[in-house]
Amino acid sequence: MKAGVLCSDQRMCQIKNNLSKDFEVISIDESADWLTLPQLDVLVLPVKGMDTEGNIVIQGKSMHIPSRFWHIQGKEVKLFSGTDVKAPLCHFSLDCYMKDKTVIDENAILTAEGVLSEILEATNKSIYSTKIDIVGYGHCGKAIYQMLKNLQVDVRVIRRNAQKQDDFISYQDWKECGDIIVHTATGKILEEKRLLQWEKKPVILDISTPCFFDESFLKSNGIIYKRLGNLPGRFACISAGNIIANYVRRKVSVER
Repeated sequence: MKAGVLCSDQRMCQIKNNLSKDFEVISIDESADWLTLPQLDVLVLPVKGMDTEGNIVIQGKSMHIPSRFWHIQGKEVKLFSGTDVKAPLCHFSLDCYMKDKTVIDENAILTAEGVLSEILEATNKSIYSTKIDIVGYGHCGKAIYQMLKNLQVDVRVIRRNAQKQDDFISYQDWKECGDIIVHTATGKILEEKRLLQWEKKPVILDISTPCFFDESFLKSNGIIYKRLGNLPGRFACISAGNIIANYVRRKVSVER
């Protein structure tokens, strides 16, 4: 069975290395001639997928996949992507691996480990003397909270409508912030005017998508803001790649 893997970053390169144990893997990079690739059974697209024009990003550079490639390959190829892909792939079998619960949960743990590293770098005192607020309590928020709680760190979770109990408080009851705010919410909860009301100027570590903050506004008011981006791919590319490769292997094995 032939599998093509778009080696757009180190995580995707690890997917290639992992799948090569069971598949004949074709490594696809920025120098690839799409129209001369062999017939593929599986094609693994990057985590960010492909836009509606057929463009992908490989090693930081935008690259176009010619529409003729899809006609040559035919509908038999099984596509895996981190995000939903529309045209020109609407007639292909597409599996979005970043929607799988196991993949989500395992990536959340890697994200939490990356956040811990960023917290240690962001403060000039012991983590045990640092107060941390987590905004949002989805998959990543839960993983970050559980990890910090296991380390016996002073941590709270801020939710839009949480009842005040133990480490959980609502946004309305959030009267004073911690030293570090880890923003994980997928919607805009933390308003800039709230930040200006606090005496303390926190460090904001933001893993949310999309971005809800005006970085220039925060900087002008003495608030340190860092958008963390893809933590699993940066801090644990091998583990992150193995998670996706194992998912692809499971799905292909089931369909054989």
